[in-house]
Amino acid sequence: MNIQTINIAIQEENFEKAVEISTNLLNEFTQNSTKEELKFISEGEVLFRRGYAYFRLQEFQKALRDYNLSIQKAENPDVYSERGVLFFTVGKLAEALVNMNIALDLEPDNPYRYSSRAYIRAAAGMTVLAMQDYRKAVELDPEDAVAHNNLGLLEEKVGYQLKADKRFEKADKLREEQSKEDEMLTTMVDSKISQEEENNAKNKNIKIKESNSVLNQDSKDELDVIPQTYKSALKQMFSSKEAFSDALKKAKDVYFKK
Repeated sequence: MNIQTINIAIQEENFEKAVEISTNLLNEFTQNSTKEELKFISEGEVLFRRGYAYFRLQEFQKALRDYNLSIQKAENPDVYSERGVLFFTVGKLAEALVNMNIALDLEPDNPYRYSSRAYIRAAAGMTVLAMQDYRKAVELDPEDAVAHNNLGLLEEKVGYQLKADKRFEKADKLREEQSKEDEMLTTMVDSKISQEEENNAKNKNIKIKESNSVLNQDSKDELDVIPQTYKSALKQMFSSKEAFSDALKKAKDVYFKK
C-alpha cells in the first residue's frame, strides 16, 4: 500500500478505492508514524490525493478539508491549484483566483498555471487579464492547443477576428499533429504488447516442457509487467490539461445547472 496504488486508482477513475487506500494510509500515520514503510511517504501527498478523489466524488467539504490539511503539511502548487478548481466549482471566484495566484507564484514558469488562471479570469469577466494569461501560457508552451484555442475565443469576443482565426488554425494544426502522434504511439504500444505476449507464450511453453512449475511461471509473468512510475502517474493525473478541463466540465454540470 503506497502512493502509487492511489495514483492508479485515480487514473482508473475508481475514486472510492482511492479514498479507501488513502484513508488506510493516513490511519497508519496516526497509529505509528515511525513505521519503516511510511518513511518515504508524504502525509501531505496522501491528503492531496484523497482530497482530489473526494472532489471527483462531489464530496466538496471533505475535499476542501483534505486540501487544507495537505497545505498545512507542506506548500504544494498542485494543491493550491486544485483547491482553486474546487472554489471555482462552488462559485467562489475570488477564492479560486487567490489560490491560482499562489500556485502561479510557486511555479511562475509553469504554463499550466497561467492557462488555469486564465480560464477562471475569463469566467469572472476579466477578459483582458485572461488574454494576458493565455498569451503567457502559449509563450511558455507553444504546443498547447487548448490555450491557443481559448485565447482565440477571447480575441474573437473582443473583435480581433484575424488574430482569432490564426489562433484557431494553430490549435487545429496542433490537435491534428497530436492525434497523429497518439495514433503512432498506440500502434507502437500495441505492437510491443503483442510481441511481449508472443514471447511470454513461447517462454511459458518452454518452461512447461522443462518442468511443471506453472505457478512459478505465472508469478514471473506477473513480475515482468513494468509498473507505472510514481512520476509518470503523477504527471498524467494532475498536470494534464484534460484533467483540469474535465474538472471544470463536472463543475458546470453540478453547480450551474438551473
